[in-house]
Amino acid sequence: MKIGFIGGGHVAQVLAKLFIKEGHTVVLTNKHGLEKLKPVLERLGPQAQAGNLAEVARQDLIILAVPYKAVFEIDNQLLKGKDVVDATNYFPHRDGDIEKLREHQNATSELVAEHFEGAFIVKAFNSIPVADLAGLAAPEENVQKIALPLAGNDSRLKEKIADLIDQIGFVPYDVGNLADSRKMQSDTPVFLFIGNEKALGKKING
Repeated sequence: MKIGFIGGGHVAQVLAKLFIKEGHTVVLTNKHGLEKLKPVLERLGPQAQAGNLAEVARQDLIILAVPYKAVFEIDNQLLKGKDVVDATNYFPHRDGDIEKLREHQNATSELVAEHFEGAFIVKAFNSIPVADLAGLAAPEENVQKIALPLAGNDSRLKEKIADLIDQIGFVPYDVGNLADSRKMQSDTPVFLFIGNEKALGKKING
């Protein structure tokens, strides 16, 4: 699969390395200029490229890996009809006070979906510290795997992301629809929680 990252920071780099290991190709972008990504590409190898937003948007799957507030600076037509993973987290001190989120009127990913009207959105890869992801991945079948939550309204895309989660050595845990994704946000007990499927289920539903 061809995977594009809007963002070229730590989250994008760790996920890109895991995806490349499973045979996928990646395209990363960076608002600071593609030259800044040269050292990253050298570390990731030939299956990684740098590109502008338009090139990223042409990939089979696009992952939002930028600060939450930066999502809303992106052209809202860019990802129309595209499969998108929202890997962002909302932090009020960084992203500003957003009343709908402060009052829990909406999940953070619902506002992302509103912005990118016509895109297919799944929330995933946001809850475990990205620095720990590579070390926690367990591709071997005989190892008890860590569970990663995901949520979304489109069953086809959820199945696609669940398969990707499985490929890189984790167990996908379906939290529900995008409204349910608030159960895996940065202001919940699930955020930064590391555990197997049963333990994650207790945390989400407890």
